[in-house]
Amino acid sequence: MPYIVARFLKLNSYWKAKPSQQRFFMLARTSLRFILVTFTFLAAPRLTAAQPLINQLNISDCQGCDLRGANFRERKLVNVSFRNADLRGADLSGSDLRGIDLMNADLRSTNLSNTDLRGANLANADLRSAELRGANLQGANLTRANLQGANLLQIQLLQATLVEANLSGADLRDLYLEKTVLRGAILAAANLERADLVGVDLGRCNLKGANLMSANLQSANLKNADLQGANLSRTSLREAQLTGANLQGANLENADLEEAGLENADLKGANLTRANLTRASFFGADLEGARFNHALLNDADLKNARLRGADFCDAIMPDGKKRNC
Repeated sequence: MPYIVARFLKLNSYWKAKPSQQRFFMLARTSLRFILVTFTFLAAPRLTAAQPLINQLNISDCQGCDLRGANFRERKLVNVSFRNADLRGADLSGSDLRGIDLMNADLRSTNLSNTDLRGANLANADLRSAELRGANLQGANLTRANLQGANLLQIQLLQATLVEANLSGADLRDLYLEKTVLRGAILAAANLERADLVGVDLGRCNLKGANLMSANLQSANLKNADLQGANLSRTSLREAQLTGANLQGANLENADLEEAGLENADLKGANLTRANLTRASFFGADLEGARFNHALLNDADLKNARLRGADFCDAIMPDGKKRNC
């Protein structure tokens, strides 16, 4: 088509016509030039998030870019900077995103399933309702990231940093979270059933109503954590630090708290039935209305603890004697 138009545009240079006819052909030539330019512009590929052309680019820095709905499926974007970028609804599934910078990025409803995000920077990122199933976030920085409603099933978070991250209501069942830093994170109503949290820093975490049934929290730091109404039944808390923790109404039935530190903790109304509390320290703790039925309290420290209304029926007391009721 461009060739035909170009030939036509030259016709009036050879056409020996009257002035009125020449004016007509000049007008026609001008109109055709406009049509040609418009056609060329519309036909040329442009950089838009929805087109495959973006997949052919060598992107290294796209800070603040608008990439809503972009298709980065199975791309290699190692060490790329998408800081402050808008990637809402984008598809990055199966991509190699090691070391990528997504700080402050908007990743709401973004598909990050089965991605390699080892060492990635996701600090302050908005990941609400994002799809992260099967993603590898080993060593990633998720400080203050918002992960509400995100699918986190089968993700890897070994040595990841989630300081003050929002994980309320998150499903973290059966996850291996050893050496993960969750200090100050919001995990209210989160499901951490059977999760491996050995030695994890959960200091000052909000775990209100969280399900930690059968989780392994051995040697974990839970100082000043809020565990009101949390389910910690059959949970291992051996040598865990719970100083100043709020455990009001928490369920610790059959939990293992051997040598745990619960100094100045609030356990009002907590259920510690059949719990192993051997050599645990309750120094200065509030145990008002707590239930210790059939619990093992061998060599436990109850000095300065508030015991009003606490039920020790059939429990083995610190002196090794059974409290008969």
